[in-house]
Amino acid sequence: MEKIAVLMTCHNRKEHTVACIRSLADGAEVQAELRFVVVDAGSTDGTKEALKELASEGFQIRHILAPENLFWNGGMRIAMRYAAKYMKDCAYTLLVNDDVVFYPGTVATLIARLTKYRTDAVVGATKDSTGQQSYGGVRKKSKYTARYELIPPSEEPEQCDTFNCNCLLLTYDCFRRMGNLDPAYVHSMGDYDYGMRLSHRGCTVINTADFVGECDDNEKTGSWMDKGLERKKRLQLKEGPKGLPRKDWYHFVRKNYSFPAAVYHSVTPYLRILLKV
Repeated sequence: MEKIAVLMTCHNRKEHTVACIRSLADGAEVQAELRFVVVDAGSTDGTKEALKELASEGFQIRHILAPENLFWNGGMRIAMRYAAKYMKDCAYTLLVNDDVVFYPGTVATLIARLTKYRTDAVVGATKDSTGQQSYGGVRKKSKYTARYELIPPSEEPEQCDTFNCNCLLLTYDCFRRMGNLDPAYVHSMGDYDYGMRLSHRGCTVINTADFVGECDDNEKTGSWMDKGLERKKRLQLKEGPKGLPRKDWYHFVRKNYSFPAAVYHSVTPYLRILLKV
């Protein structure tokens, strides 16, 4: 059986984490040996005990405790660093978000897709509770500005310019060559930046033929994009780790596009808040 390093990070959502791990293993055992690396950012909800219980059932889980204030990008960097150092016998690396509930046989489906088209990576598309696509492969809408759209699942594979890391299967060789996520990011944008790096270095990343699981998108209500909130509150949320922090956003656009684009995209969120749009 092929060995797969499954990397994820978590914080105080035990039920999601356990459901994700169990759903990935559903139907995978005849196709691959899943070796989970779970970076736990100081969970206090019983996540540690739940992972021990899974391990007692036969799941291969490396539980890594990390600081409580660690967000997605930092947690995944620890997981990826561990996999690069200690899991060199794996054929593939699978990066996932722990809030995805995968459909049975997803691992086999991803491997078959990657093998059939001899690609470097496959991005799994997910849908929300209403049936609408929530995450997956992404294409650029412009060469000059940071505008994107999701690529729907399709039988004929489509090259992705970047992606969400809710479900990303890479050959271990590609994973090793690409290195780790950029440490400049705290929470978001690390996956888009990683995807852009793969594209720039000539790696082939394709979408899946069907949805691989369910995962609700982040709600705009209560976020910095919520037009009903006061400007001060929107500004606070925007600059928070889970919003659109100025330094992270500027770094992403400057790195992947240009200085003029970075200036433009740095200003427009503040105009949206000011004009309540």
